[in-house]
Amino acid sequence: MFKAKGIHKSYGDLKVLKGVDITIQRGEIVSLVGTSGAGKSTLLQVLGLLDRPDQGEVWFDETLLSSLSDRGQARFRNENIGFVFQFHHLLPEFTALENVCMPAFIAGKNRKLSEDRAKSLLEELNLGDRGHHKPSQLSGGEQQRVAVARALMNKPQLILADEPTGNLDSGNSVNLFNLLFKLAREFEVAFLIATHSESLAMRADYILKIKDGIIE
Repeated sequence: MFKAKGIHKSYGDLKVLKGVDITIQRGEIVSLVGTSGAGKSTLLQVLGLLDRPDQGEVWFDETLLSSLSDRGQARFRNENIGFVFQFHHLLPEFTALENVCMPAFIAGKNRKLSEDRAKSLLEELNLGDRGHHKPSQLSGGEQQRVAVARALMNKPQLILADEPTGNLDSGNSVNLFNLLFKLAREFEVAFLIATHSESLAMRADYILKIKDGIIE
């Protein structure tokens, strides 16, 4: 479904990615492990069309994404890729429900239908009674689950998670991983999860190890 070939990325004289190849199938859970500075976040940014590679190709089925215009990439990203970061990046002035709806609103989707889907996702993530709370009124674990619901809002094919448990305690980390695995199976969405936790990474369908900008 999702494939990257020969990805190179540098920032000035710093070579971060040095010819990365990766393939992810529908509904597959892949963990990405490596030390800080190994290139995990940069790879996710390139795969998520948040940054362009210096060399290489990113494909989705038969579409060469790296050939799309900036506007084309932005549209594809909004419709097909969800993101979960270490810090939830919720908009503080909006409620949990409004935060979850945001990708749909950006895409110009029907407001009522979007709100209904957001409510359903919050229910799925055991947050049905928290929809009208703002982020400051939610615990860290709840905020991250809202971020997961937001990532699922537009029914993406792929979710990229960059250290999604890095800001959580061990109990909430395990709970969040359990949730991600459940959602991957239920919604048939692929996950690529960058994590420092070897124990959590080992639960994935398979593990990719990145070192010095190369997949080992």
